[in-house]
Amino acid sequence: MTRVVFLEPPAVTDRTPERFAGCTYEVYHFPDLGNLYPLTMLHEEGVEVEYPDAGLLHDDEASFMARALATNADYFVLHAVVLAKPTDFYWLKKLRKARPDVTFLLHGPEATRVPAEYIGDDEKIILFRGEVERTLIDFVMGRDDDRYGQARLVDGELKVYGPDPRGYIAFDDLPIPARDHPTLLPYKERYFNPKYKGRPHAVMLASRGCSFRCSFCVPNAISFQREMEHQMRNDGRKPPVKKASPQRVYEEMKWLKDHGFKSVHIADDQFLWAKKRTLEICRLIEPLGMEWGMLSRADFLTDETVVEALGKAGCVSVDIGVESLQQHVLDAINKDLDVEDVYTAIDLCNKHGLRPKLNIMFGTTPDETPEDIYWTVKKLKELEITNVMFSIATPFKGTPFFEHCKEKGYLIDSSDNLNPMGKAMISYPTLTNHQLEELERYAYRSFYLRPKVVIDRLKRIRRPKDLLTDLKIARQVLLH
Repeated sequence: MTRVVFLEPPAVTDRTPERFAGCTYEVYHFPDLGNLYPLTMLHEEGVEVEYPDAGLLHDDEASFMARALATNADYFVLHAVVLAKPTDFYWLKKLRKARPDVTFLLHGPEATRVPAEYIGDDEKIILFRGEVERTLIDFVMGRDDDRYGQARLVDGELKVYGPDPRGYIAFDDLPIPARDHPTLLPYKERYFNPKYKGRPHAVMLASRGCSFRCSFCVPNAISFQREMEHQMRNDGRKPPVKKASPQRVYEEMKWLKDHGFKSVHIADDQFLWAKKRTLEICRLIEPLGMEWGMLSRADFLTDETVVEALGKAGCVSVDIGVESLQQHVLDAINKDLDVEDVYTAIDLCNKHGLRPKLNIMFGTTPDETPEDIYWTVKKLKELEITNVMFSIATPFKGTPFFEHCKEKGYLIDSSDNLNPMGKAMISYPTLTNHQLEELERYAYRSFYLRPKVVIDRLKRIRRPKDLLTDLKIARQVLLH
């Protein structure tokens, strides 16, 4: 029987990359949805699949190497994101030396962007670009006569094949990820997110893509790789958003409840779309009594009917991409957002039991000044919120923001050594890289080291282990 092994090896960097988000480092660990969809589809085809995940297994290099070789895999799969690049190159070389016969199947946004860097001169590396759930499965099952979506060496030359003519996958055609597969099930009780009371915790998706035009945006890795491939072939235009039907959202939430999960984070780049769809989702999932949260723009949270329905349906947390509380900054970055909507959204969320977390990003435009940032932090401290994530705008390769910064001379570091939580890759005449780094440190300490916030965090601690987790997170965000 064919055996496909999805790898998540130990990081060779100081911090472990978060592969599903693709643009940050881990605070707590979950199985990567980018691998779980193809794993599930191959499993349903009768293929033997495994998912040795160093983060779940607590493997070091030696034990992970032994475990990977013991699988006797026909194919090793790696989900390649930019922050994992040093780790992936290290393990490609190490595993190739030990298994010269195995075929590597690569996918992910960074592999989509620079296939030649990953393939090199290795004819047994097949790279899948954009959406991979059909093309990778077709390859393993021997149904890939036209090699759609692939990049590979042919007679020593890199060949990049055209996209899948079947178009993008309808979300409802994707399987519910096999979180109960024997390779994952033993670790279920360890999945948690400190924003939620319920454990075990699950991350799920209900859509792919975002139709908004924020110039700096880096979506989750699944959306980013399909967006990058589409833009390369369609004059920079974004691919269509593919949304799950309300019934599909309900079915996955019910599956999670039936399988013992107590809380869910819906990690779509933008979960709320049409009001009718949102209200129908809420109507369906309310009887489940699940604790859940999501990501949303502020302007989708200004209708009290919607926010009230979300609260009744069990939504307790919402991440709101705000970036700045200065309107001229929002206008400069094509945020298409009225800052007053942020204040309305916060008020309604607090009223109906949704805990708002604001995401603030410094340096998205040279129009922003240190004074703008100080003002934003001061305003944040006046609002009824206790959870804010601050980061530095980072020009990820493959985004319009990278090209803009490179063209204008704002890019001071074009390496892959990225860290939006602490390292500035850009410097503006009015806002230097050193100022950005210092302002981010100031923002975290100024916002979080206040009695109001500390007391709120302490009230949310339910067990001694939660305190240790909070201290670990605090160390990362306050002392980085």
